[in-house]
Amino acid sequence: MGDVGQDNWEEVDLVTKSANYGWNRMEGKHCYPPGSSCNTSGLTLPIHEYAHPLGEAIIGGYVYRGLKITALKGQYVFGDFIGGQIWSLQQTSTGAWQRNLLLSTGFLISAFGRDDSGELYVVDYGTGTIYELI
Repeated sequence: MGDVGQDNWEEVDLVTKSANYGWNRMEGKHCYPPGSSCNTSGLTLPIHEYAHPLGEAIIGGYVYRGLKITALKGQYVFGDFIGGQIWSLQQTSTGAWQRNLLLSTGFLISAFGRDDSGELYVVDYGTGTIYELI
């Protein structure tokens, strides 16, 4: 799940029942406010984060389950409202999470959608247009 940050970090969380993701003392994997120290025991930290120079408002997407883009199968696809990028996130054989840039769109990405076949769509807030990822 994408979680919009406060000031400096956007994050992706792997949602589990009863998890505590640290709001309002954490922003991504960092204590909030910046420069402060905090107790992270009992918290579930994000599986991925990126800093605001890369984008400023993560827009959560879906795990790809479609048939048209076989290379994306099982990857989490998400974007950024301000930056317009679309990325995938996949777990490597070592257990680390790797972000892959799929597209730099120039869109104001406001949402993702999924059809009954598992294919993904992205909404450009600037024009109101819905695009299928192909």
